[in-house]
Amino acid sequence: MSESTHADNMSVYEIGYLIVSSIPEEKIPVEVEAITKIINASKASIIAEEAPHLIKLAYEMRKKNVGGSYEKYNESYFGWIKFEVGSDSIEDIKKAVETLPSVLRMLLTSTVRENTYLGKRAPVIAAEIALKKGSANERSEESASVGASEIRASKKDVAPASVEEMDKSIDEMVKEV
Repeated sequence: MSESTHADNMSVYEIGYLIVSSIPEEKIPVEVEAITKIINASKASIIAEEAPHLIKLAYEMRKKNVGGSYEKYNESYFGWIKFEVGSDSIEDIKKAVETLPSVLRMLLTSTVRENTYLGKRAPVIAAEIALKKGSANERSEESASVGASEIRASKKDVAPASVEEMDKSIDEMVKEV
């Protein structure tokens, strides 16, 4: 396959996942690493991600365990990974993540490379990204750190969006497959 054909075949996807809450919090990074390994094994390049955090589920979910009985969950760890990969590999990734015993549910969507709206967590995530970039570029601690007051200030600078603005933004982000 030529380089230009390979580049034309690349698409951006986002996988959102729920990890069962019965796993201890200190073992969550191991479960995320398993998902990341599946994605990397398909020669994907990870664009962005958010580490899982515990959330209350909107409704009780059940997952069949090895013994054949069902476990019920009212809470789960939610995280996501945005990556670029050839469209021929996406089904393999989906099937592999769905079969992980720790994954309660997952959703795989086609998306765009650009940053998307992150809601209430946007200032916190932006601060985390700035810190990561700072350590990657070996900047000084002073220039790499983002204080809580800066995060609060960035929240004040953002005006609430109208329903029309949000609809327009969503329409721009949605990409037909």
